[in-house]
Amino acid sequence: MSRFLILFFASVLAVSFLFFPLVSLNSYESLNAVLAIVGPKSISTLDYEEGIERYKNLSRFFPSYRKKGSLHSQVIDFLIDRAVVDNAADEESIQVNEKRIEAEIQKRMEAQGITDLEQFKKSVQSQFNLPYDVWLEDLPYQIKKGQLLQIKVSPPLPSEQEVQAWYNKNKAKVGSEFKFREITLSPANASIDEETRVFNELTDIRNKSLKDPSFFKLVASGPRNESRYRLGGGLVNWVPTFELYKTQPITASVLTQVGGPGKISEVFRDDRKRYCIVLIEGMRPTPLDAVRKGIQGFLFREKEQTSFEDWVSTTRKNTTISIFDPIYIKEHNISNPEEKYNTD
Repeated sequence: MSRFLILFFASVLAVSFLFFPLVSLNSYESLNAVLAIVGPKSISTLDYEEGIERYKNLSRFFPSYRKKGSLHSQVIDFLIDRAVVDNAADEESIQVNEKRIEAEIQKRMEAQGITDLEQFKKSVQSQFNLPYDVWLEDLPYQIKKGQLLQIKVSPPLPSEQEVQAWYNKNKAKVGSEFKFREITLSPANASIDEETRVFNELTDIRNKSLKDPSFFKLVASGPRNESRYRLGGGLVNWVPTFELYKTQPITASVLTQVGGPGKISEVFRDDRKRYCIVLIEGMRPTPLDAVRKGIQGFLFREKEQTSFEDWVSTTRKNTTISIFDPIYIKEHNISNPEEKYNTD
């Protein structure tokens, strides 16, 4: 009986060793099935599975003409385009290792004046509306793209006509510039009584100024006003809101809400925790000369993106690409997947 049991279990184990490795191997082969070959690089089923979520997160940054066909085909095209860029980077010996990524993050932190990594992560999430991990995963591609823009692509500089046309069309976006007077008072301490005293004093000044605007200028020129513009009657002469946002974001925000010339703000606390009121003396669209460099930079970045997309498209057409994905083949009516294939 014991001999029979030994033989039985030996048979079961033998069958198991024969069967389960095959299942595991088939599963491995399924995950690594080649969907496409782009030059020297292949795109596997595993690449596709990992690329789906990346594409969903990043596709809103892509131009509409790059979004053809089903989601499945769009992801394949996304991976093909990325492979084209990777191949070009390899040809130019552009290496993106961990140290290069760390250096890029440090450079971007310094450019924003940020020293804390957690603060930088929040800044990235706010700027790109992306989870930091998604942005970080895409950073190697962005580094390669930046290098290839310098080596392979030469975007044209925006013309004066283009700058003028953009400005005329987007005056609301560039905002206004203001000429205003300010009165600022600081509490002597952090007590509620002192805070209330200063608030009430400014409220009284505001109420009197509403009846007699000359009273505002009188106080703004006097010793009670702590503004650095006190000697000029508290006058801040023509400053674009986008410039004011850099140093006094709360004041800039208040100005945009107060209204036109002659209007006086409610009492507010500025970025230095002082109590303030402002009187608008002038308001006009930000002149072109004040925003010219910003518009030129914006238009150039647009031209960079368009030029890079065109370069990827041209390079793709000159790359040998073989498609083996059955869904993509059917959707694009590819008769011979072994032949070179490029979308129009």
